Amino acid sequence: MKHRLRYLILLIPLLAHAALARADALQAELVPNPGSGQLFMIVLPDDIDILTLTRLAVEMDGIDITAFLSFEEGNFRYSPPEPPAAGQHSIRLVLLKPDGSSTLLGNWQITQPDEPGQSRPAQPDAQQIAAAEQWLRAGTYSSNNSLEASYRILDHNLSAAPDRLQLTGAGVSTAQLQGQSWQMNAQANYLLQTQQALSLTGETFDIGEYALSSQHQGENIHTGVNLGHHSLRLDSLLFASQQRRGLSVQAAGNNNRLATQFFALRPDAIVGARHLDGISDPRSRIQGLSSRIQPFSEDANALAVTAMYYEGEGSTAGLGITEFSSISKGSGWGLKLEKSYWQGRLNLAAEHAHSRFNPDLNDNTNLMENSDAWRVKMDVRPFSNLVWRDQPADILLGADYQRIDTFFASMANPGLAADRDVASVFSDIYWGKLFANLQLSHETNNVDQLEAMPTDRLRSLSWSGGYSFDQQSGSTAWLGTPYLQLSGLIGRLDRQTTPENYQGFETNNLAESLTLGGGASYQKWQWSGSYTHADFDDRSELGAGTRSRFLSVAASRQVSDRLSLNSDIQYGIFDTEAEGLRSISTNLNMGMQALLIPDKLDFSLNYNVNLARGDHDIPDRHFINAQIGWTLLKATQTKPGVVLALRGSMENNDETTLQSTGRDGYQIFAVLRINAPLAGGF
Repeated sequence: MKHRLRYLILLIPLLAHAALARADALQAELVPNPGSGQLFMIVLPDDIDILTLTRLAVEMDGIDITAFLSFEEGNFRYSPPEPPAAGQHSIRLVLLKPDGSSTLLGNWQITQPDEPGQSRPAQPDAQQIAAAEQWLRAGTYSSNNSLEASYRILDHNLSAAPDRLQLTGAGVSTAQLQGQSWQMNAQANYLLQTQQALSLTGETFDIGEYALSSQHQGENIHTGVNLGHHSLRLDSLLFASQQRRGLSVQAAGNNNRLATQFFALRPDAIVGARHLDGISDPRSRIQGLSSRIQPFSEDANALAVTAMYYEGEGSTAGLGITEFSSISKGSGWGLKLEKSYWQGRLNLAAEHAHSRFNPDLNDNTNLMENSDAWRVKMDVRPFSNLVWRDQPADILLGADYQRIDTFFASMANPGLAADRDVASVFSDIYWGKLFANLQLSHETNNVDQLEAMPTDRLRSLSWSGGYSFDQQSGSTAWLGTPYLQLSGLIGRLDRQTTPENYQGFETNNLAESLTLGGGASYQKWQWSGSYTHADFDDRSELGAGTRSRFLSVAASRQVSDRLSLNSDIQYGIFDTEAEGLRSISTNLNMGMQALLIPDKLDFSLNYNVNLARGDHDIPDRHFINAQIGWTLLKATQTKPGVVLALRGSMENNDETTLQSTGRDGYQIFAVLRINAPLAGGF
């Protein structure tokens, strides 16, 4: 059975080419008015094969009507929804080829008589056409879809073999309609996975994320509605800017001096068709409103005040795929002020957030913890249109202060770190192709000054920068267009105050890291590299100090339009202070992508070796995977593409792993892949 299947896979491309050769000589005949309500019939040869039949298309007056044909007794028949206009009509039968071209197989003319008393639809007048164009001006859609069926035909030493037949697929579709004063947008992605362990939601087929939105522009106000995954655009202490599933409604004046939105959202991240609207479950929903007002001016630099409020219940952790036993409840409000000067070169912002939060309703305590958070931020660009040594330059200076209570928690911003009193200053410098960033911060914890809790202090200095050189010439032309990168960090964490009779560990450590990197591109070559030196010096009694060195080098070459090569290697050394142990790891990757026959046959090969040495020596691992694919139909925006492929992988390991029960394990799949990148509009 396995041998017959392999022969069948190899024969399919040959059969397809043979079918195309026979189709070029196909003879067809057109019969007008073959039956009641039928405009014409195209008589096809009795020995036509199925591959040729699926590539036939019929046009009438240059319009593809294939989708409206019926296939009866081996022939095409066309029954129009209404009689065509009187006069001559052109009928064409064409054969679509995999490269997107077509071959004319038949061309006929038919005459439609002007029958007395024949009822015809009323033609729209110019006023009706203008009104329709004013209401709906444009529409577009795009859909990128892929479907893959794979069948495992050979395997050896697999401890956790997947299903022999697997189906996987994914797609994303977007659509837009636009009128004179309104616009609608839709976007969704969807997933197909028959391996339940790999399914994101546990379902074979499910949607991922989706978003529906509409906007309307009126004479004085503009409105909008969002359903699905979207962001409230409230980047603050109380609200995170991340996307959530739910519903929101916005209304704002056209001068943008007043804007308000109402919302109801899930507090956790969720995908799939469960809880599709995001607001149907009252035990996992937050709702509220926000309002932004510019009381004195509509200018973009004028004072803006944003007020926010939310309340709700739900879990704030996980992916929203499974039910949670712990349900939290909370509410909060916030106020944010923003003002700019000097055409936006000086920006000031201040914010306060108040939160009431109960982390677990199941304990029946109904205890709501009150907490606050404050933030003040300033940044300034002191120079305008600065030029130094014939290069444009700019400098940004800023300061930021945050005070977050020890037990502050917001269901609308679960990722915000609490118990921080931090002040920082930062600067960005731009000069030509040079960029540099510097940041200095001072942070303490125990904001609520709890007597039994120590207060630690973190002081850190971080920097980063990069420079891109011009295209090199002469003796350094081989460098191409090089660039350099630099980043580093110095952080000191120590104890500021220790309460009496404290039984915990002492805090005293120093962390340092430095990374140097660079790369270049020259003609068909690209290469890059980086080196990281990191030390963690633990000066407390824990002795948890570490030291690491990490080197990475990568290179690739586009040998020709049909062949490309790539490789990279990582080498790392890791030392631990407490155990006095050293681990050495080496990871090498090499790859090749080749187009053996343009638009037809492609091949890819990748090899990986992972070597571990030192005190944590583990068996070497060698892994290789390859794929060869034959394109039967090339995908276009009007028709899908079809690829047949063989894909395999092999692993060599000195001991049993999660994927292999012996030293050598391999698996080979026969693959059918369909791609449909469809798009259109009007």
